[in-house]
Amino acid sequence: MTSRSRPPASPSTARRRLARTLTAASGLAAATLAQAAEVPPPAAGYLAHGDRQPAVNCVYPAAAFLHAGKGGRLVDVTKPPFSAKGDGKTDDTGALVAALNYVANSRVPAFCSRSMREGSLSLYLPDGTYLVSATVARSLPVLVGAPPYDTYKQHWVMRDEELDNKETFPVGRYSNEQNDSIIILGQSRARTIIRLRDHCPGFEAGQARAVLAFYRLTCGSNVNLNNVLENVTVDTGRGNPGAVGLRWNASNAGVVRNVALRSGDGAGVAGLLCDVRNAQGLVEDVHIVGFDSGLSVSAGAATVVTLEHATFTQPGSAAIRLANMSCLAARDVVSEGAPSALRLESNAHAVIIDSAFRGGSGGTAAIELGGGHLLARNLEVVGYRSAIERDGQALVATPQVDEYVSGPVLNPRGAAPSGRSLRLPVADPPVIPHEANSENWANVDDFGARGDGSTDDTEAIQRAMDAGKPAVLFPKVAYVINGSVAIPASVRQVSFLYGCTLRTRAGENAMFRVAEASAVPLRVQQNLNAGGLFLDHAAARPLVIEDVVTYFPFIWSNSPEWQTADLVLPWKPARPDGLATRWRVYRNATPEGAPKEVFVSNTVGFAAGGPEARQALENVTAWCRQVDTEHEGINFAFRRSTVWILGFKTEIDGTHFYAADGTRLEVLGGLYYQGGGSPGPVAIARDSQVSLTMVAFSSDNPSQVILEDTAAGTTRLLRRESCPLWNPQNPGMPIIPLLINPSP
Repeated sequence: MTSRSRPPASPSTARRRLARTLTAASGLAAATLAQAAEVPPPAAGYLAHGDRQPAVNCVYPAAAFLHAGKGGRLVDVTKPPFSAKGDGKTDDTGALVAALNYVANSRVPAFCSRSMREGSLSLYLPDGTYLVSATVARSLPVLVGAPPYDTYKQHWVMRDEELDNKETFPVGRYSNEQNDSIIILGQSRARTIIRLRDHCPGFEAGQARAVLAFYRLTCGSNVNLNNVLENVTVDTGRGNPGAVGLRWNASNAGVVRNVALRSGDGAGVAGLLCDVRNAQGLVEDVHIVGFDSGLSVSAGAATVVTLEHATFTQPGSAAIRLANMSCLAARDVVSEGAPSALRLESNAHAVIIDSAFRGGSGGTAAIELGGGHLLARNLEVVGYRSAIERDGQALVATPQVDEYVSGPVLNPRGAAPSGRSLRLPVADPPVIPHEANSENWANVDDFGARGDGSTDDTEAIQRAMDAGKPAVLFPKVAYVINGSVAIPASVRQVSFLYGCTLRTRAGENAMFRVAEASAVPLRVQQNLNAGGLFLDHAAARPLVIEDVVTYFPFIWSNSPEWQTADLVLPWKPARPDGLATRWRVYRNATPEGAPKEVFVSNTVGFAAGGPEARQALENVTAWCRQVDTEHEGINFAFRRSTVWILGFKTEIDGTHFYAADGTRLEVLGGLYYQGGGSPGPVAIARDSQVSLTMVAFSSDNPSQVILEDTAAGTTRLLRRESCPLWNPQNPGMPIIPLLINPSP
C-alpha cells in the first residue's frame, strides 16, 4: 500500500510528546496516564477496555525448579551457573543468553519426537530489572531441517547464508528453523523487566533489531510449536530508534500473555514483530507504548494471530500493521493517539470487533484497507477523518462501525433478511488467580507419582487431587495415566508446566474428568498429551482449558519414522481402526441437562469430530480463542451447542466445521488448509446456524463446496466459485468474507 501524507501529528511529534511523559523510572502506568490527556475521552457507548493488566504473581513451589534437584523443569536465571542479577545496573545479557541456550539444548530437536518423554525446560525470570546490551536469543547454531518428515534431514547453521546453495535446503522453500517450545515465564509483568541500555550500539536508526527474539533466521518454520512469553515487560530504553521489543512466532500453539512492550522515548521499529513464518498463536493482555508500529505482522499466508485485550499508546505510524497475506482475528483492542489504528496491506485479512480507536488529529482514517480484506464490528472511532478508507476514499465515515464487510456476504439460501454476522454473546474466561502460596499446592510427586514416562501414576495423582489443596502441580516431564483421575471441586488450578501426560495402553476413558459440580471455575493449563482423550466434563462446572496440546498421530502411523522409532508411545495406533482419531482434548461426558460452559484458549485438538462426526461435542456453550485441530475426519464438530471462535487453524482434507441439531456456530477469522487428499465440504450445517469468516491456505486440492446447508430436509450448496479470491493469482484460494445461513 502506498502511504498518504501524514497528519499534523507526525511520528516525530508523537515521539516528542511521548518522550516528555516517559522517564526511565516512570513505569507503564504513568505513561498510560500521561497519554490519556492527549486524546479525546471515550465516546458514549465505549465498548472496549483493552489490556486488563492482570496482577499475576507467578510463583511455584521449590520442587518445580531445576536447581532443587527433584525433577523440576523451571530454570531460574538468577541461580548458578547463570546468576543474573536483575538489579538494573549489571549487564545481564550474557546470563540470559546462556540460560536460554541451556533451555533450548534441553529439547530433543525433532518434530513429533520422543522429546515428549525425554524432557524440556522452561526459562523463569523472578522479579527484577535485567539490563541488556544486545538481543536476548539463542546464540547456538540453529537446527534446520527439511520435509518430508519420515526422511528428515537436518543441519546446524549459524546464519541464513549457510543455507544458500545447499541442494536440500533452498532458502524460503523447504528450510525449517527448529525453534519450538521456547517458554519464558516471568514472575510478574510490573516487576519483571528486560531493559535495553540507553543509546545502545547496534540499535541505531535503519536497524530492526529485537531486544528479545524467539527466532534468528529468515527461512522461518512450520514446526515452531508452543513458543510462550508471559508476565514480562520489555523496555527498549532511550536513544534506540532501530529497536524491536519482541520478535516472536509460533505454529499451532503459542502465546504472548500479560506482556508490556514499551519504548522509553517513543522511538523504535515495532513493539511486537512477527515477520518470519509461521505466526500462529494467541496474544492477550498486552500494552504496547510507542514505536513506529505497535504490532507488525508480515509472516505470510500461514499466519493467523489472535489478539484480545490489547492497548496501543501513541505509536508513530500505526497501532497494527498487517501485510503479506497474514491474518488477524482481534477483539477488545484500544488504540490511543495512533495516526492509523489498523493498516492492511498486500491481501492481509483482518477481523476486528468490540474495539475503540481514539486518534487526535482528525486527518486520517482509523482503518486503512489498502489491498487487504476486513470484517469490522462494534467499533468506536473518535478523532479520525473517517472510520474506514481505501485509497483515500471513505468506506465508513461514521464514528461508530456497526458492521462492515469488505467483500460479499455469502448465503446459500439466497437473499438474506439480514446481511449481518451471527453476533453470539461473548464471555471472557472467568478469572482464576494463579496460586501464589506454595503451601496451597499439591505436588503429585509428593504422593508417589514417578513422572518417568513409563510408570502408571494414576493412583498417585488421584491422591494429590484428593489432598484438599486448591492447586495441583506436575513438575516432571511425563506422567503416565492409564486410568482416569477425578478432579474434585476443591481443586481450582491444575498446572503441568508444559509437561506431558501419556497413555501407554489404549483405552476409551479420559485421563482426567471434572468429577464434582461447582460454581467455582476450574483451570487446566500447560499440558501436552498423547494417547487418547485428555479431559471429560462429567459434572456441571465452568471449565477453562488453557495452553493444552493434544498430539495427533495421523502422519505417523504409516510412515517409516513411526514404524522404526519409539517416538511418543510404546504402542502404535493402527489405521484404519479409527483409534488415532479419538485423540482429542475434551468431551462432554454427560450431555443431558443444561449445556456445559467451557472456555478454550491456545489449544490444539479441541472438538475433533472424527469420521462422520462420531465424536462431535454435544450440548456445550464454548468460547474459543486461538484453536487448532488437525485430525482425520471432521476437524471441529458440534451438536446442540453454541460455539464462538476467535482465530483458528485447521489442516487435513475433509470437512473443517460441522454444526448439527440446532447448533449456533460463529467463526471470526482464521485459515483452513487444503491438501492433496479428497476434500469434502469446508463446512456442513444441518438444521443449524453458522456465521463464518476465514480464508483458505494452499490450493493443492481445493474444496469445491464451501457450505453444505441442510434445513427442513432441503440441502443447498454454496460453491467455491461464489467466493472472491484471497490471492488473485491463485484460483484455488478463496476468501470467505462472511458466510451466513440465517433462519427464514
